[in-house]
Amino acid sequence: MKICLIGQNLTNLILATDFEEKKLKVDIYLNKKIKSLKTNRTIALSNENFDYLRFLTKSSFVPWKSKEIKIFTEDSQSKEIINFNKKNKEVFNLISYSKLNEIFLKKIKKSKFIKLCHSETFNSNILRKIKNYDLVINSENKNFISNKYFTNKVKKNYRSRAYTFLIDHPRIDNNIAIQVFTKFGPLAFLPLSNSKTSIVFSYKGEGMDDKKILDIFSKYNSFYSLTKISKIEKFSLSFEMLRNYTHKNILAFGDLIHRIHPLAGQGFNMTIRDIKIISRIVNDKISLGLPIDISVAEDFQNSTKHLNYLYGKAIDGIYEFFRLDSNINNSISKPVFRILNKSSIFKKYSNILSDKGLNF
Repeated sequence: MKICLIGQNLTNLILATDFEEKKLKVDIYLNKKIKSLKTNRTIALSNENFDYLRFLTKSSFVPWKSKEIKIFTEDSQSKEIINFNKKNKEVFNLISYSKLNEIFLKKIKKSKFIKLCHSETFNSNILRKIKNYDLVINSENKNFISNKYFTNKVKKNYRSRAYTFLIDHPRIDNNIAIQVFTKFGPLAFLPLSNSKTSIVFSYKGEGMDDKKILDIFSKYNSFYSLTKISKIEKFSLSFEMLRNYTHKNILAFGDLIHRIHPLAGQGFNMTIRDIKIISRIVNDKISLGLPIDISVAEDFQNSTKHLNYLYGKAIDGIYEFFRLDSNINNSISKPVFRILNKSSIFKKYSNILSDKGLNF
């Protein structure tokens, strides 16, 4: 059985490591020599997903644990409108994307089952190279295959950009994640240590210079005294759901099949849940002596496409609710969340959805 993954990204590194656990041989096609990635991006992992990644790496990497999430609005900056916590358990495990990428890359390079192949994935020759594989998984958003076969999507342009950067600050007990729904867009504070925090600001507009971003950040930052600010990274935001995940022996995967707003920190958690589902499908095939081929892709699509769409639309609904609410001076959120903040049932199922998605 020959399996091929296309794309130089963390999704493929995790997926290849999972297949390695099953002693399946995998080729990863890359545009250039794979190397460590430097980015300010921070990943908030649910407890189940963190446990799964730690199992795959066989390492004791330690994330920063967020014990609570507090949510504020434009006119309630002195007191949160709602908070989420789990008794004696963290709400999120926070780790830098670069660190996680480094951990998996190190494991990949030592593997006897995984081969890194350098090939121009934007060239039509990639089709010739992959035609003899039993299963091809393409998780690269923009390459020849994605542009030719996987463009039929449900799309929504938020006309927003996300700005991410790191701040250093004096040491504090830094274990509370914070989300402020400002009139400019959601602003998240994600702790990475007692002296470092990741900032994700989703601004409702096509572009803004760094000074303006920092001015807005300062306006809403009543939580940290700053000693240093990193370079600001930026990217456009959109909602995208692929209508069909398969073409011949190819399965679309990762960000290619779903992109959502980052306000709930669920984008990469959705991808990890997808990896766990495809892993279970492959396990079932192996136990029954069946081939690992396009049938894996078809089973995966049938199991996940409707759930991914519903979950993505739920996150989009949260974004639209707070966007509307900010335009009418938070007149909806105040009474609604005053009630929900007292509801143990609401908080219980919110935590379950955040941890497991719709696959519980």
